[in-house]
Amino acid sequence: MGNHSQGIVTFCIMEAQDVRSKTKRRMGLRSGPLSCIGRNYITDSTLEKFYSPSGPLSRMPGYEFRPQQLELALAVQEFLRDPLERTFAAEAPPGVGKTFALLVPALREAAGERRILFLTAGIALQEQLIGKDLPRLKGLLGRDFSFGLLKGRSHYACLRKGAALLSSGVPELSPSLFAEADGALSDVPGWLAETETGDLSELNAGGDHPVLARLTAGGRGCIGTSCPYRSRCFVIRAYRSAQDWDVVVANYHLFFSHILEGGGAFPVRYDWLICDEAHRMPDVARSASAIRAGADGLASILSPRVLQGFDALLRAHSVDPSEVREEAGRCRLALRALFDAVRLRMPRDGGLSSCDPDLLRLGRVLTDGLDRELHALRGIEDRFMAGDFSDPSALAEGAELMNWIDDVRSFKKSLLWCLEVGRFPGWAYWGDGESLTSMPVAAAEIVRDVLEREDPEKIVLSSATLTLSGDFSFWSGESGITPDRTLAVPSPFDFARQMEIWVVDVGLPVGGEGYDDTMCRVMKKLCDGNGGRTLVLLSSLRLLRAFARRMREGGGGYTVLVQGELPQRELLARFREDETSVLIGSVSFREGVDVPGEGLTQVIVDRIPFPHPGDPLVRARNELEEGKGFVRVTLPNARMFLRQAVGRLIRSSSDHGRVVLLDGRAVERRDWRVLESLPSCRCTRLSLREGNGSLFREP
Repeated sequence: MGNHSQGIVTFCIMEAQDVRSKTKRRMGLRSGPLSCIGRNYITDSTLEKFYSPSGPLSRMPGYEFRPQQLELALAVQEFLRDPLERTFAAEAPPGVGKTFALLVPALREAAGERRILFLTAGIALQEQLIGKDLPRLKGLLGRDFSFGLLKGRSHYACLRKGAALLSSGVPELSPSLFAEADGALSDVPGWLAETETGDLSELNAGGDHPVLARLTAGGRGCIGTSCPYRSRCFVIRAYRSAQDWDVVVANYHLFFSHILEGGGAFPVRYDWLICDEAHRMPDVARSASAIRAGADGLASILSPRVLQGFDALLRAHSVDPSEVREEAGRCRLALRALFDAVRLRMPRDGGLSSCDPDLLRLGRVLTDGLDRELHALRGIEDRFMAGDFSDPSALAEGAELMNWIDDVRSFKKSLLWCLEVGRFPGWAYWGDGESLTSMPVAAAEIVRDVLEREDPEKIVLSSATLTLSGDFSFWSGESGITPDRTLAVPSPFDFARQMEIWVVDVGLPVGGEGYDDTMCRVMKKLCDGNGGRTLVLLSSLRLLRAFARRMREGGGGYTVLVQGELPQRELLARFREDETSVLIGSVSFREGVDVPGEGLTQVIVDRIPFPHPGDPLVRARNELEEGKGFVRVTLPNARMFLRQAVGRLIRSSSDHGRVVLLDGRAVERRDWRVLESLPSCRCTRLSLREGNGSLFREP
């Protein structure tokens, strides 16, 4: 049976493929060393003038001429003009201005004849591109070009779901749902009638609001060509509009998940692919490939309320609805028994290293019940596939039932995949009592396959962290991309003058007795001594909570901001506004924090950012690397992550401050070469003085 939930996606893919006319090329994959380009580029007086201190770009507020930006722009231009080269990877540290260095030559060379897909990982950069950078470039370049932000289906309202929510037949789906909502959400019916885009962001509500969850066009609820609202569909309208844009901005998750889940091309045609924050590609590709079997998901699918909605359809085709619901009830009991066993038998770290016969037996009990449920519906499925549903109303109901069947089959497949541990080499398996998950441990083949299938004419990949000591090899191995040319431009900042690094030995093993208390004491002294103005990056949520309590109990005269208490965007806004504040976050804050000036003069990192050795992905990767995973993967990643964290401090030529790494191993374990990956600046080793816990310089 075809996947009816992909109806709208298939439509968009076919439309994109019909208009796509480009010469197919294979990926330029080589086993030899990476090619590096020199710094003697073909000069272009027009491009050089554009970036000059008196050029068009100088009209931007706060513009500073940076030779590194021009160097990158010239390299991008030369690459785009070279007919033989297909992939270009460039490392550009913070402060270079890489976004404009990428876009200006690309827009000039495209000249309206080639379309650009610009991928990024974060929402902040997407908003900056759409709201500031691209509108400014239209004026600065003196060229008219169209652009827009392509969002996933989950960002749009579904008119069919909206109509169901407004029906009065089922109490929990009645308009009372809106009456109880706050603010703009209380007028969702009016908004649905007036909106031209259907973009749920217009409602200004949190992404997890229950009303939005009921309205979203995401998930597997789309019934494709069977939908009575298809002619007005917001998703189709948005994707059709995007076909005419010169620059399409999207995120990596949409790119990889769409291709990997749908099995077809990206739904919007493009010729050149520009990837910012390219270091994130492997992780996103791996996450998009993950297989998950969630207990809550199946329980929702099998709920009496959902099945009750099919009663009329089942009776019309001589299927007893009560029998279907009874079998579903037995499946829910089997589901509960399975995940009760998962909670009892799961190792503390949640990892599954081998197949558990008892869990597999309980899983088979559940899947056998699901098979019986599907068997009872086979007749209706066959008639639907044969085109026997002619009435529009019956067609829509039938399509919904087909979606339900697809959901059940998908869960069954995912569950068996996650339980048959070891059957699929190169995958990690784990569970948390509520779900089972499996994920590929390496992403190189996934990324390579996706790019080969998409086959853009040109691929430009850029990030602030693509190299280790100037070498692209590690990133290339992780991403599966061997560029035809590479470039690493130096930082425009004088780190020897602007920054210093303290490596502090707290005298206790990580996680040992008294470790958290000692760390909290030391970090508070550092924050107090700096008058706040500090970003604290912690690898443990336990330590994060303990330190937040210590800071608020001890006072200090400055605001304490803690990750999780407010949306990240609001936290960062408050951190920028209050120049004496302290922001406490997890390692996820090693990216996306951009606070130039006196508001951030100290970054504290609790330890070298190694993942937990019991992490199922880490263990599986170590097995895949034949016991050498630490040296080949874990250590290089930790060096890269630490470099990203350190990069939060210096964001302009006038910035200054220090990075404090509370992990003496950075100096003691010289074979790890941790400090070599960081900017060259003064580094001081300190320890705790016995007795009073104060810091002192070691000889």
